[in-house]
Order: sequence, then C-alpha cells, then structure tokens
Amino acid sequence: MTYKGSGRDHEHDDGRTPSIPLRVRDILPNHDRGLPLGTKVMTADGILPVEYLEPGDRVITRAGMRRLLGIDTPAPKRFKLTFEREEVIYADGQMVMSETGLPFSA
Repeated sequence: MTYKGSGRDHEHDDGRTPSIPLRVRDILPNHDRGLPLGTKVMTADGILPVEYLEPGDRVITRAGMRRLLGIDTPAPKRFKLTFEREEVIYADGQMVMSETGLPFSA
C-alpha cells in the first residue's frame, strides 16, 4: 500500500486513515509493576542487577547517560527506576521504558 502524493501523508490509497501514531511506549515493554529482581541494567559502572542500583547512579539510556533519581519497590521483588523524564533503558538485553521523575504515571 502506498501513500497518495497529494501532500496528505495521513491517507492511504484505499481511503483509510491510520489510527493513532505509534509512540515509543507503544512498542517497548513497560513494566508497570517494576523490573523483576535480578534484572541486569547497563550503567556507567558496567552491567548491574537492578537491586544494586542507588539514586545518583549513572544509567545508560537510549538518549545517553542519565542520573537515576530514585528507585521505588511497588511490589515484592520489583523495582521502578525514575529519571528526570521518561527514558528508554537497557535491561536484560532489551530496551525498556522507565518512569519519569514526576509522580508515578506509567
């Protein structure tokens, strides 16, 4: 299926319009209850289990190195990482959505 060349890139040749555009959070895992105990997270000090992280640690994100603001444990053996803004982090070899520094929303 190709797009019309009329400058209206939101319509398909068959007249359908695509639904809501995809956002990063739509295609990456978002662990609502937190990362499980033992999840390996990429940091400036190497790959560390999530339970070893502390506020102030530098975590490697898709946007670069970011300082970890806090860690919450919303469920037993679960850890939510918070940054100044929502970040995509590398955990257990996959990209995962993190929390924002604002009140927990994801």
